[in-house]
Amino acid sequence: MNTYKRLLSYLKEFKRVIFLYVSTSLLFSVFSVLSVYLTIPLLKTLFLGSSPPGNTDTSAGIAGLYQKLQSAFDTFIFSSGKESALITICLLIITAYLLKNLTGFLQSMLMQTIENRMVVKIRMQLYERLNQLSLRFFTQEKTGNILSRMTNDITNIQSGISALFYDLLKEPLVIIVFLFLALSISWQMTAIAFVVFPVTVFIISKIGSSLRRRSIRVQEKLSDLLSIVTETIYGAKVIRIFSAEKYRNNIFSKELSRFYHLTMRSVRASELTSPLTETLSIISGVLVIWFGGREIIVNNNLKPEEFLGFLFILFQIIPPIKNLSTVYNRLQKSFPSAERIFEIIDHPLEVGNKNDAVRVDSFEKSIEFRNVSFGYEKDKPVLENINLTIDKSRIVAVVGSSGAGKSTMADLISRFYDVVSGEILLDGLNIKDIDIASLRKLICIVPQEIILFNDTIRNNIIFGKENVSDEKLVEVCRYANAHDFIVNTEKGYDTVIGERGLKLSGGQKQRLSIARALLRNPQILILDEATSSLDNESEKLVQEALDKLMSNRTSVVIAHRLSTIINADNIFVLDNCKIVQQGRHKELMSDAKGIYRKLYELQFAE
Repeated sequence: MNTYKRLLSYLKEFKRVIFLYVSTSLLFSVFSVLSVYLTIPLLKTLFLGSSPPGNTDTSAGIAGLYQKLQSAFDTFIFSSGKESALITICLLIITAYLLKNLTGFLQSMLMQTIENRMVVKIRMQLYERLNQLSLRFFTQEKTGNILSRMTNDITNIQSGISALFYDLLKEPLVIIVFLFLALSISWQMTAIAFVVFPVTVFIISKIGSSLRRRSIRVQEKLSDLLSIVTETIYGAKVIRIFSAEKYRNNIFSKELSRFYHLTMRSVRASELTSPLTETLSIISGVLVIWFGGREIIVNNNLKPEEFLGFLFILFQIIPPIKNLSTVYNRLQKSFPSAERIFEIIDHPLEVGNKNDAVRVDSFEKSIEFRNVSFGYEKDKPVLENINLTIDKSRIVAVVGSSGAGKSTMADLISRFYDVVSGEILLDGLNIKDIDIASLRKLICIVPQEIILFNDTIRNNIIFGKENVSDEKLVEVCRYANAHDFIVNTEKGYDTVIGERGLKLSGGQKQRLSIARALLRNPQILILDEATSSLDNESEKLVQEALDKLMSNRTSVVIAHRLSTIINADNIFVLDNCKIVQQGRHKELMSDAKGIYRKLYELQFAE
């Protein structure tokens, strides 16, 4: 119910459109009934009578009102003879169908407006939330699961909105108006026609409950499939190197088979509703024919043209009843999808701004770690009681074995995560008290794994900035040793580099990343093993660019190749979650039993 209310809350801004939709739906229903009702005088004109009877009916209620209206209509139609009546009825039928289709078109367009604007809003909220969540969320959540929610779950919600407005509002109006006309002709036949309605509702509710449970399992399995596809795209090279195509195909085939069987169970439940509803409707229709036939032949209580008109009405009621029978199931499928989306939208922000967060525009003195401890999981520390100071305009290096927590320190400075205990100070101010956007404007990271987008070289470099001149762009690219290779690409700075920059080499991607950092001109620079995966030639070019980038700038270097940090002002050595050594290169090398020297000698022994 909460999910239902929440979906409805999105409608507040569409009040005017909803009013127009309801109005057109009502008009559509009226014209639909009118187009069918006109068959009664048409039949009367063609086969069953020569002149309209007088109004002798004394019935009360709906039937009496119907007889009075019918008498007035007959008088109008037949006042000029049967031929004139035929022409008038034909024109009225054409007019009724034209108005019916016009209002139906307007109704559909208004519904599409509501539906798509709601979907746009929900999808935008979801995307904005993804951009707010901490990195921890993305390490814990499957990529396929996120993609499934952004695509398939949104589609299911769209179907639910369509069911809610188009079917749940339109079809009952049509049924009510037709039902009014049917009751006016014969309440007995109407009662017989709807005797199976409670049975239909019961069956639909049972199927819908089952469908909701199965829909959840289908969405979960689709997420698993998308995760496999995502891994296959990212790991295409590894799969081929290890000739693991068949292995991966088997994995995908098994998951696909499970998805197929779950989907078919859901489809069977969904598709069963319509034929059951139609079958029950036909049974009631046959009963109506039997009863109506007796009223004409035996009891002489019903006119033939009214009976035929009633059958036309009944056949017009069956389709909206069938549509309504699927509405509940569609809503049951959409609610789990909505819950999955709202789960992300409502996901608590692990890292967020305080209400009184302070904006900072400059870095003046130092970054300080005070008794900082951190772990990605409870009782599994990555850093313990870290104390260090990074002074302005100094080059500080952090070294250690793989998994020692080097990159984690960089992530904490940028506040991708918050410390478990202790505090990190920027010019004496706890970074938790600083506005995140202003903090990150001071910082730029050049990571080992460069993130580039399927866009032009130009847009990847100016990423997030506006009004960057060509002169400035070329200037930073020359500093980054990137200009020469850029101008030799297909379209120069306007060359699209492919998803994740697949058209570029590792060294080229790294130099684009450095150019991007230079353009941003950060006060604090973090280099996270920026040259560890490069060949010697590329490393030389990249290192030259990095040296220019670090000049007169506060730099934190997460180092794998120790040769790159020999000239650092201070080096911190991490081991077993703690800082075990610190000092300059020569000082650390003088400790024959120290970890730093062992790491250095191991590298150069290679």
